[in-house]
Amino acid sequence: MKYKIIAMDFDGTLLTDNKKVTEKTENTLRKLKKEGYFIVGATARTLDSIKQVVSIDIFNYLIINNGVSIHDTQTKEDEWMGFLTSCEVHDIVKKIEHYATQIDIVSGRNYYSYKHKKQSNLPFIIDINSIDEVKEKIARMNIFLDSNVNAEEQCEWINLTFPNVNCFVMQDSKDITKWLVINPKDINKAQTLKHLGDNLDISIEQMIFFGDGLNDLEVIEMVGLGVAMGNALPEVKEKATAVTTSNEEDGIAEFLLELQKASI
Repeated sequence: MKYKIIAMDFDGTLLTDNKKVTEKTENTLRKLKKEGYFIVGATARTLDSIKQVVSIDIFNYLIINNGVSIHDTQTKEDEWMGFLTSCEVHDIVKKIEHYATQIDIVSGRNYYSYKHKKQSNLPFIIDINSIDEVKEKIARMNIFLDSNVNAEEQCEWINLTFPNVNCFVMQDSKDITKWLVINPKDINKAQTLKHLGDNLDISIEQMIFFGDGLNDLEVIEMVGLGVAMGNALPEVKEKATAVTTSNEEDGIAEFLLELQKASI
């Protein structure tokens, strides 16, 4: 293949519906990694959350928190693209919490859940009564809105009101629910993947990306070969260069094996 980076989303893409990586997909990725391809995960998850669902040694690099950081799986080092300021987080929460059913404040490692008690037994998911309890640097936020609130309108308002953040509407392919994601300005999966490519002297034309949800759209459009999963949202399929089978049907492995046969 002429491509050098093989990158992919996690939920709804790499992972099956029960949050597993199939043996066929894992073996295919490990084989390609040994052959010299850079295998890159690009997810909204934190590192500890990733470790709950996959062996990270499948990958060379992990793009975490929707692009806020890059984790080198060999050196264990992290490169941070930026953070939200404490003032921004407090101001956004103050303005929007009356319309929100849940607000997640996410650091490099932990999810802090405000306004909704998750009561999780996972140590990185922490229920809080006040955002003042968060003492770490903040990578991003998730805001889940009342059902009668228009997510697109609220997203536009946040971007206009807070020019140093990047708010976008998120929806997974497996759910009709929409919510707001707030990243630091100009930080998303696409820009961070491009930055990683620059570090490795690999152009965007030499990248493959697999995705299914709204936070994958920019990457699907940017890379040399953007592949939508069979279960992807219609908007994602429309922008993709190709469509493979679903996350339940080894869509990543099937596509890569066929691509190798064609020697593209």
